[in-house]
Amino acid sequence: MNAWSNPDTLAPQDAMNMALFLHARAQTPDQQRVQAALVAALDPQLGTRVLDLGCGTGAITERLASCVGSTGQAIGIDWSQTMLEVARAHHTHTALRFEQGDGTDLAYPDGHFDCAVAARLLMHVPDPHAVLRELRRVVRVDGRLALLERDWGTFAVDHSNRELTRRILDWRCDHIDGNNWAGRQLPRLCAETGWHVYDIQPIVAVARDEHTTLLGSLRHSAQLAAANAVISATEHDTWIGEIEQRLEERSFFATINEYIVIADHTEHS
Repeated sequence: MNAWSNPDTLAPQDAMNMALFLHARAQTPDQQRVQAALVAALDPQLGTRVLDLGCGTGAITERLASCVGSTGQAIGIDWSQTMLEVARAHHTHTALRFEQGDGTDLAYPDGHFDCAVAARLLMHVPDPHAVLRELRRVVRVDGRLALLERDWGTFAVDHSNRELTRRILDWRCDHIDGNNWAGRQLPRLCAETGWHVYDIQPIVAVARDEHTTLLGSLRHSAQLAAANAVISATEHDTWIGEIEQRLEERSFFATINEYIVIADHTEHS
């Protein structure tokens, strides 16, 4: 379990800071690109009912509401009341509703939703199979599901010290913030829970300057590795120093893969 699984386990101000960070991150160009791709893959129609499970601060739910219009309904459900507080403060589309709920036990009848989305949720839940089975229950037969997850095992940065880079990024992948192989596991998880996967869309996030969330992830990874004695303070300063130098020289380059998996609820699944 990590803080992203339920920010409300943190001190109130820390939980609010996390929610505000997530809200601000959702406004960055790289995140907006991924949100748009996910909603386009789901393709919700006017007048339909759509669920955003693990909605966080509601950026994707707002996009879904714009697609279904005033005759439809976009329901954002999250475990964290703090996340929902920020979502309600910033998103007010008439088709929107935000609710607190447990992704393994949703308060809706079978087949209630026409489609559903879950973005970067499964990496943070203790039982992704239970969540996917519950999503299949509340989405109607022939309804769609779009999932988005990063694969932190694909995090790559151009750095002269390969051994140190692997040590930092492999440790971050294996030990920080949930199941960081969730992206590569999505097709199997869907198959194991009765969903029929019919499309997989890779998204490669590319960072070349300061205006990307990947740079913050690199800095945070090195900071945590040093704090947990995976690397020394000197190694931290040297590794980050080269990244900062490459940013200044405009030769910085880093990437990570995300995967959108689109599945449907078929009777024979």
